[in-house]
Amino acid sequence: MTVVGLGLACVPALAQELIDERKDAAAHAPLKLRLTDEVISKAVRESLAESPRVPLREAGKVLSGDAYQKFERAFSEAEKPGCLHPDATKFQPSSTVIGKGGAGWNVGVGGLFALPFWAAAIVRGKCN
Repeated sequence: MTVVGLGLACVPALAQELIDERKDAAAHAPLKLRLTDEVISKAVRESLAESPRVPLREAGKVLSGDAYQKFERAFSEAEKPGCLHPDATKFQPSSTVIGKGGAGWNVGVGGLFALPFWAAAIVRGKCN
């Protein structure tokens, strides 16, 4: 009986030695083997718990991007139109002033009557 009792008393000590050997082997194992999904998720949770909570700033005029949108719109409006597109006379108005001085009549034309203005836009380089 005493032999059995001594044998049972040695089992926890042997188990502890095996656990210590595995820990030592794990400590000397390559990093690739030590990084598992559980270890990574635990580290992320711990780092998030340690970091202070900073409230997000409210989006105002600085972060809204209005200036960039305005610039993009102005840039696209300033682009030369194609000569075969509907807005070919964008920078060459298809209108003429009839009369003398500042009291003249401004007459805008379209369709076939706008062909001379379209030709003038091509000659003057107002369209691509």
